[in-house]
Amino acid sequence: MLAYDLQHPARFFAADRADDRLASLERLTETWMRGGDLAALVAARGTIGDWLPQAALYLAGGAGLVIVAQVVFTLFSIACVRSIGLRLGLDEAQASTAAALYGLLPHTLVYPHQLAAEALFVPLIVLSFAAATTSRRGLALGAAILIRPVAALWPVVLKALRLAGWRFFGLALVPLLLWMAFIKVESGELTPVRGHADLGSNLYQRARLMTGQPPTPGTMSPLQYMEFVADHPREAAAHHARDLATLSLKSGIERVVLDYLDLFPDQRSGVQRTDSGWRRRLEQDGAAATLRALATQAPVLMLISLAGAAAFGALMLLALRGAFAPAADAKLRLALAAFVVYIFVTAQAVDAASSRHRAPAEFALCLLAMLALAERRKARDVR
Repeated sequence: MLAYDLQHPARFFAADRADDRLASLERLTETWMRGGDLAALVAARGTIGDWLPQAALYLAGGAGLVIVAQVVFTLFSIACVRSIGLRLGLDEAQASTAAALYGLLPHTLVYPHQLAAEALFVPLIVLSFAAATTSRRGLALGAAILIRPVAALWPVVLKALRLAGWRFFGLALVPLLLWMAFIKVESGELTPVRGHADLGSNLYQRARLMTGQPPTPGTMSPLQYMEFVADHPREAAAHHARDLATLSLKSGIERVVLDYLDLFPDQRSGVQRTDSGWRRRLEQDGAAATLRALATQAPVLMLISLAGAAAFGALMLLALRGAFAPAADAKLRLALAAFVVYIFVTAQAVDAASSRHRAPAEFALCLLAMLALAERRKARDVR
C-alpha cells in the first residue's frame, strides 16, 4: 500500500474533510512565514488535535511522513487489540485472529493512508483500553478527546459504571479543559470547537435533514434540538433508524473501492454526493427505491456494498452475543460493550451518521465477536 501511495498521491486527500485540514496546514505555514499570530490561528481552526499533529508531520516530511507515522501507529494499535484479547481470556490464536480482523477492516486499512483524523483518533482510543497503567490510559483518552471532543463524555460513562477511578477521569479531561481555557483567552468563547464542526451546527443540520430541508448555515442548542424532536417524532425516529442501520450494516468497503482504489471514478460523485447520493435517496425514497437506483447506476458497486453489509452484519450479531459471553476480565468486557453503545449513541449528534463514525468502536466489535466464537467453541468441546 505504501508503494501504491507513492504512485497515487491524490488518494492521500480523499478522506472526509481532508480539504479543511489542508487549508489549516496552508494557513499555518503562511502565518508562520509572515510572523502572524499563531495562537489566534490555532484557536480559530477547530479542535487542535483534528489537524495540528498531521500538519506538523506534513511540514516536516510531506504526505509520506504522515502516512508512515500513521501506519506505524495503526500497527501498534493492532498489537494492542491482541493484548486486550489476552486480558479477556482469549487464547493466543483467538486474540491474534481478533487483531488481524480489526487490521483488515476497511477503515483500518485505508485511514492510515489518508489525511484523516481517524488515523490518529482510533489508535489512541485502542491505547486507552490497552495501556498498562491508569495514567497512560487516561492520557491516551485525553489526547483522543482533543481530536474528537465527542469522546469527552466517555470518562463520565466509565465513572458512572464504576469502571474507572478519579485519576483516569482527571487525566482524560484535563487536556480538553486546558484547550478550552486557551480558546477562552484567545476568543472569549468557552467551547472546545469553533466553526461549522461544532455540536450546535451539527444538530441544526440534522434537524433540517429530518424534515427534508436543504442545508443552510445555522446553529441549535441541545435543548432546542430536543424540542424539535418532540415536535417531529416520526421524522426523528426515521432519521435515527437510518443512522442505526448505517452504523450496523455499512461496512466501509466503499472507502477502499471508491476513495482509495478509485475503481469507479464515474460513479463516485453520484453515489457519495450529499444532495443526491445514496444517503439522500434513502432519506427521500426509502431503502427499496435506493437499491433499485444503485442497481441501475452502479450495479457492481452495489453488489460489493451488499456483500460488505452482510459480512459486517454477521460481525455485529456475533459482537452482540459476545457482549454477554464469559470473560476473564468481566469489567473489561463490559467497558468494550458500553463503548460500542456509546459510539452508536454519540453518532446521533452529527447531521447524518456514516460508517466512519463507527470506526472507533470496530476494535471492540472484533474482540466481542471473538468472545462469542470462543464461547461457542468451549460449548462444542464440552459436548
